[in-house]
Amino acid sequence: MATPSSAPPGGAGRPAPHVPAPPPGPGQFRPPPGPGGFLPQRPAKPPLTKAQSTRLFLVSSIAVVLGLLGGLVATMVLPHVYAAQTTIRYSLGDQGSGSSDADRTLTTQTVMITGREVLQPVADSTSVPIDYLTKNVSATVVPNSEIINIQVNHSDRASGMLLADAIAKRYLEIANASDNRAQLQAQLDTAQRQLSNPATLPDAQAELQNQVTDLQTQIAQVASTSNLAAIVAPAYSLTSPVFPNTLMTIGIGALVGAAAAALIATNMVRRWNRR
Repeated sequence: MATPSSAPPGGAGRPAPHVPAPPPGPGQFRPPPGPGGFLPQRPAKPPLTKAQSTRLFLVSSIAVVLGLLGGLVATMVLPHVYAAQTTIRYSLGDQGSGSSDADRTLTTQTVMITGREVLQPVADSTSVPIDYLTKNVSATVVPNSEIINIQVNHSDRASGMLLADAIAKRYLEIANASDNRAQLQAQLDTAQRQLSNPATLPDAQAELQNQVTDLQTQIAQVASTSNLAAIVAPAYSLTSPVFPNTLMTIGIGALVGAAAAALIATNMVRRWNRR
């Protein structure tokens, strides 16, 4: 016989009352328990069949191949642009290549090549708009050297080479120009005429001879220092076009095809799982 102290809380022969669980706190969600007090489990997705996997692989492969073909077609259809180049050597004289002064001098020459002082006469003589030349002409210095590469981008190979040659020659006229060479030559011609004149006195002839020698020396010095630039490679056209880039275009097509394949495959798998 159970004593009052040992009797169950519900009374003799009665089960203990069910104590409800505390309500969930704010912001908490407790899904309703399923049968037997356990939470329901989502059914596992059935694996793809062999036929579905094969179909998925074929569709994805076709999408990638179509992207590659689209990039290849774009490479052939887009207008091609070719690069014509010519090479110039600018003599730095006593300045060593690679020094700060030499780099500054060569940078100045590249700015001059792409400036209007060089390009405007070329534009006038070839009837090519100056804006077109400004956008499609570039000059770069080969590191640690006296070499400057001039490049002209044009849709026609022959026209690009003609423009590159004209720009290089116009630049040489400016780089090698001397303001006082003509004046020295005129003084030399006058002194030589007076020296060859029979009426010139002997004392004057000696002075004129010294003057002729001095003028010839000055002209030689000017000539040696003014011929700073020279063409070392005539204009030529690069084999491959600079636009469009075949590898880049095909790569973009492959990426587009891969993205399309991933989207199609995702939709196919979702449709199969809903069945």
